[in-house]
Amino acid sequence: MTDPAQPNGLVGTIFLIAFIAFVLAMRFRRMQRGRRLRLEWLWVVPALVGSLTAALLYIAPPKGMGWAVCAGALAVGALLGWVRARAVAVVLDPDTHQLSQREFPLALLFIVLLIGLRFAVRHYGTRDGAVGQVLIADALIVALFGLLTVQRIMLWRRGRALLAAARGR
Repeated sequence: MTDPAQPNGLVGTIFLIAFIAFVLAMRFRRMQRGRRLRLEWLWVVPALVGSLTAALLYIAPPKGMGWAVCAGALAVGALLGWVRARAVAVVLDPDTHQLSQREFPLALLFIVLLIGLRFAVRHYGTRDGAVGQVLIADALIVALFGLLTVQRIMLWRRGRALLAAARGR
């Protein structure tokens, strides 16, 4: 039986799946070629996401065990960032000393798993009021901050080591 509040639920789901497939196909195509890695700009995204995270947690701080959930989400995000950074090849051009990065196609599977995790948490976490939607949103934002920060730190460390080795020759 269809939900009267969402008469086109199946159509919406099909469009969502098609959109995600399109984005992943474009991402896969972009993964095939390397792109320049600028170590001096790696701090920008974590700073922006960190500012957004801090503002959201300041405006509506979690209550009680919500802080523990956010701390756990930060740890999980950091672990995922470390895994994601390992799926990126950092290469140094010996002539120009320019760094480039290229993701392995397996990283695409990682993105698909994250999307699936998000949908699972959203679907099962909100059933019967088990977990508040605000807490889920907070945890996902905190996990994103951990993921992006650790990934960028790992890329920065690897890139800096490659440059130091090349200059030391």
